[in-house]
Amino acid sequence: MHYRHAIFLFNGNKNVQEKETMLKQIMPILATQIKDIDFVQTESEQELKDRCQTVSQYDLLILYGGDGTLHTAVNELAELNDVPPILLLPGGTCNDFSRTIGLPQNPKKFGPVINQNETKEVDITQINNHYYTNFAGMGLITDASEGIDQELKESFGTLSYFISAIQSFQAGDTKRFYVTADGEDYEIDAAMLLVMNGSFIGTHRFPIETIDISDERLDIVIVEESNMNTIKEWLSLKNVFSRTKPLNQIRHFQAKDIVIRSDQTLEVDTDGENYIKTPAHITAGKKKLTFITSSAV
Repeated sequence: MHYRHAIFLFNGNKNVQEKETMLKQIMPILATQIKDIDFVQTESEQELKDRCQTVSQYDLLILYGGDGTLHTAVNELAELNDVPPILLLPGGTCNDFSRTIGLPQNPKKFGPVINQNETKEVDITQINNHYYTNFAGMGLITDASEGIDQELKESFGTLSYFISAIQSFQAGDTKRFYVTADGEDYEIDAAMLLVMNGSFIGTHRFPIETIDISDERLDIVIVEESNMNTIKEWLSLKNVFSRTKPLNQIRHFQAKDIVIRSDQTLEVDTDGENYIKTPAHITAGKKKLTFITSSAV
């Protein structure tokens, strides 16, 4: 067996049928590689935080939940000295980070992932006094996230994010950002600014070849205008960003240490959570966590 003792954290407030289905699908797979598993149904965000503080006594952390659950856990785990490998079981609407590290979205397909036991050390990006795994965004992305209708989200899942994003694109305007990236100063007027560590947002993969969750560098994506042409470019990002065929409304560059200021205080969306505001100091790779990944997906 790969692991002797694991802790399995999952949201006790999730739908009972959903939890039962997930456990029936995943338990026979986990049982082949893990001797003992402690199951913990967390009833609140604080309980999840508290339980994350105990993971050093285990040799595997199994975490079932979406990007928000992962974000909460990572902000606790990044401050610990000894964190076991993390097996992330996608249980949210988009599951963008699980897609970034190549995991299947169906628990029944986790057999090869568990058996192969591939691991990867992943950059955990620091933003002010917090952390994120996937992205930080300002401008339209916070409008889109806040504008999601919950009934629409329950009915249409990931499609609700795109509907909200399109509505925000149509209604949005540009904002002025003052960006210092690795010592270089930029004054940018943009409808949206993203600082990406992962490669998915709203299940949509950004075709940027330089995005790497382990290179201690971040990819800054600037959407300059909010209009129908921008929407078309945003939704048709099928070709890799290249110098031979640049996008008219979207720019991109890399940096490791980034400071973002704005004329007005703006909310910052980190992995879908809006609680940080500008100014934002973002640094790549100061913390690292190990995840079980899959190169086969």
